[in-house]
Amino acid sequence: MTNALTLDYGKCPCGGQYECRVVEVRMTVDGRKMILTGVPQGACPSCGGRVYKLNVLQSIEVLMRSSDSTR
Repeated sequence: MTNALTLDYGKCPCGGQYECRVVEVRMTVDGRKMILTGVPQGACPSCGGRVYKLNVLQSIEVLMRSSDSTR
């Protein structure tokens, strides 16, 4: 697996360079609170913008769908 802190997120539209972080994502799915830990994220120190790699968003979507089916 790729080290999340070495991912390149490129430049933010504001001109800043995204920095790699590993964060905790809190969300509510169908009224249930979920906390995902160790999620790689690009964060712009200039404007505060946040981005995720496509594969990370796809993994989150799979988790959300599997959470729906366990209800």
